[in-house]
Amino acid sequence: MISMEAARSQRRRIAVAAVAVAAILAVGLAASRSVAAGPEAAPSPQATEYLPSISDLMIATIQPRHERLWHAEQDGNWEFADYELGNLKGAFNRLGHAHPTQGGISLPDMIASVTEQPFKELSSAIKSKDGAAFTKAYADLTDACNSCHQALNHGVVEIHVPTRTSPSDLDTNGKSRN
Repeated sequence: MISMEAARSQRRRIAVAAVAVAAILAVGLAASRSVAAGPEAAPSPQATEYLPSISDLMIATIQPRHERLWHAEQDGNWEFADYELGNLKGAFNRLGHAHPTQGGISLPDMIASVTEQPFKELSSAIKSKDGAAFTKAYADLTDACNSCHQALNHGVVEIHVPTRTSPSDLDTNGKSRN
C-alpha cells in the first residue's frame, strides 16, 4: 500500500508527463503543418500583425546597445565593445528594414549616411584599443543620432554619452547581474 504523500507525488508526475506529452504533440503537429504547407506558405496574419514602432525599437534595442558599447570601452573590454558595435549596426539595419520610410525620408539611407563614418571610426578605435579615438568616435555617433532626431522632428529626443559607471542589468562581460 502506498502512502498518501507517495500517491500525490505519483499523480503530480503523471500530470507533468501528460502536459509534456501534450506540448510535444502540439509542437509536432505545428511542425508537420508547416512542412506540409511548404516553404512558399505565407506567414499567418498573427505573425505579421505587430510591428514595433521606431520608438520601441530605439528604446528596446538601439539605446541599450549604444550604452553597452560605451560601458565596454570604459571597462577596457575591447572584445565586448566589438561585439556590441556589431549588434548596434544590426539593430540599426533591422530598424531601417522594419520602417523603410519616416516622414517621406528613406530611413535606411538616413541611418547609413549618419552612422557610416562613426561606425568606421569606432571599429578602428576598438581594433587598435585606442580609448581617445573611441571617445571621439562615440561622441560623433551620439551627435549623428541626435542629428537624425532633429531631421525627423524628434529633437526632444536627445542622446547623451552615458555617465553611469555600469549598466544596471548587464556587465560588459555579457553576464546578467541578476
